[in-house]
This record gives sequence, structure tokens and C-alpha cells, in this order.
Amino acid sequence: MEFKKTYAVRYKDLRACLLMTANKDVRKYLCGVYVGQGMVAGCNGRMALICEEPDLKDLELVIPKSSIISLAKKLGQRDSIEYVQLHQIDEQFWLLQHENNYELFEPIEGKYPNIRGVDIPKPEKYTAEAFPVFNLDYLLAFRQAAAVYLRVLTPKLYPTTTNGSMYIEINERIHGILLPMRSGE
Repeated sequence: MEFKKTYAVRYKDLRACLLMTANKDVRKYLCGVYVGQGMVAGCNGRMALICEEPDLKDLELVIPKSSIISLAKKLGQRDSIEYVQLHQIDEQFWLLQHENNYELFEPIEGKYPNIRGVDIPKPEKYTAEAFPVFNLDYLLAFRQAAAVYLRVLTPKLYPTTTNGSMYIEINERIHGILLPMRSGE
């Protein structure tokens, strides 16, 4: 079968970003993993994980969460899998593939949040007197994302200001952003 386009996407990036997606949200695009603009990203509106992928610059696609979960059930958590292939079949359908394991999907419609626009640089130092309050469930999600890469025991946390976002570093290529808790959460 001939495909219109084919891209290689890191399997671990898909699995890690899957942890950051929304479970049930009216904004359906938050229930998927974004691939494009030189990155693979997962976001639920309160936290985001950004995996730099320079080879994915000419692509903008939101892969449904269910498709990645289904492929992950077929492939498991094997470390030997570095890349999965992302094929464009036609204007409507795409295919995730690794060897003889396939997952056909239709991308999620909608404008994904401008992750590059809200991305923050890694802070040099933290000088505030107080530490912002963060949702520990979200911090646990970053810990689980770091565990996908196995060599990383725990992510590094860099608060930016007393009430600002936190920069979370998993490695040089992968980092996240976590917003502080809102009052009433």
C-alpha cells in the first residue's frame, strides 16, 4: 500500500504525552496527542508535556487518545521499540504502525492550543519567599511520564514565581509546564 506521507514518531513520546491528555473534555482536541510544529505534545488545560521532535515540522495532527492506547496494548511497554510509523492514507484517515501492529484513526478536529506560545524558558533561579501550590495528581502524572523513559527517576521541578507556572524538566529534549492550583480546587 502506498501512503501520501510517512513520519517516524518516538513511541515513548506518545506514551508519555498520553498521560497529560484530558480524559473527558468538551474540547475534544485536548483528549489527544498533538504531533507537529517540531514537537509531540499532550495538554489538558492545566499541564502540558512537550517533546522536541525537529523532524515533525511540516505536520499538524491530533491523534486520538483511544488510538494510542489501543496501539500501546498491542505493543506493550517494550524498550526495544524506539519509533512507530505515522502514515497518511488519504485526506481523512491516518495509520499508526509498528511491524505487524496497526491502528487506523481519524484525527481529532479542532485548533490545538498554541503550546509554543505558552511555553516558558527554564528558570535560572527561584527567589520567591513562598512556594506556589500545585495539584499533586498532576505532579504524579509528570513522575509517571518520566518513568516512561526509565533512566529518569524523577523530573526536576523549577517554580518560576510565587504564583506562576512551574517548569518541569524530564531531560534536555522533554519538559513540561504545570499551572498552580486555582482557588477552590
